[in-house]
Amino acid sequence: MTKYLFVLTSSPKDFYCEQTIVAIASLRAHNPGAYVTVLTDDRTEATLTGNRAVLKEVVDELKVMELDEKLTPMLRSRFLKTSMRNMVDGDFLFLDSDIAVVGDLSIPAEWNGQIYAVLDFHTNLSKAINRKKVLNNAKNMGFSPILNDQLFNSGVIYAPDNAECRKFFEKWHELWQHCVSKNFPYDMASFAETDHTFGYVIKEMPGEWNCQLAYAKKFIPNGKVFHFFGSRIINTCGRPVPASMDVFLPKILRKNFYTDLKEIPVTVNADKSVHINEYYDDVIANAKDAFLYQTKHAGSFGADIIRSYAFARVLEFGYKKMPALIKLLELVGKIL
Repeated sequence: MTKYLFVLTSSPKDFYCEQTIVAIASLRAHNPGAYVTVLTDDRTEATLTGNRAVLKEVVDELKVMELDEKLTPMLRSRFLKTSMRNMVDGDFLFLDSDIAVVGDLSIPAEWNGQIYAVLDFHTNLSKAINRKKVLNNAKNMGFSPILNDQLFNSGVIYAPDNAECRKFFEKWHELWQHCVSKNFPYDMASFAETDHTFGYVIKEMPGEWNCQLAYAKKFIPNGKVFHFFGSRIINTCGRPVPASMDVFLPKILRKNFYTDLKEIPVTVNADKSVHINEYYDDVIANAKDAFLYQTKHAGSFGADIIRSYAFARVLEFGYKKMPALIKLLELVGKIL
């Protein structure tokens, strides 16, 4: 049995718990009977009260680790992520929480015993727009220049439960701690260096399993996991969002979709399926349709622009500082 693993560090001040609940609800909508594990820390677990307590019902297994209370939330999250193979038993597919599962995640038999991940930006490093930054970070950490030309995104990882994989994660955690000592607390540079150390053992997972939306147009139609990253979730600043904005800003990318959930009861059925209300259930179950809608109405090129990080920043700025720009987009959306 493969577990589907999420890592959570959260407090009532953020919406990571609600984001994880949405991600799990999407997983269960498309994968009935999936065995879900959440790995968390003791400080987060203490806050799972009130509406947040439903997380304990949504999962099949809650693993709570006691961590140094001096660690920041970000460091606690990365500590757990780089250590997860040795904290959770059984084969697992790790999923970041800023995702929507939109397809069948049954693990292919040929993956047995191997570590799998999707290429970052869906391309080889030599073609990536951030190539210089990645190589400079590796150099600053004293790491190799990624000789196999493959940088893997750590948002979705298949990790079998065997001795080699456990050693891989031990090394990843060690190298991540090295990065932390150099004030670089991110996990992908150490992930790449661990792959180098072990002789490039990470296998390339098909792009559909981790559709990084700004770069995944060819994978979206058959996508299984849509990874939109926290930076793509837009704060609409309390402004009403008409239907004409759906082409520019799918509902699942609106911050209030998660913050409003703090006050909405969540029901977990006997089969572990998740029910919130008609609106939420529909958005979660049909997340893929929202992005196919973009392509249908804006065209392939237009959808690429809409899904870009630059456009996300424009939207964020518009909602915060320039309502006239948002009004213009609302009118354009009606035309599209």
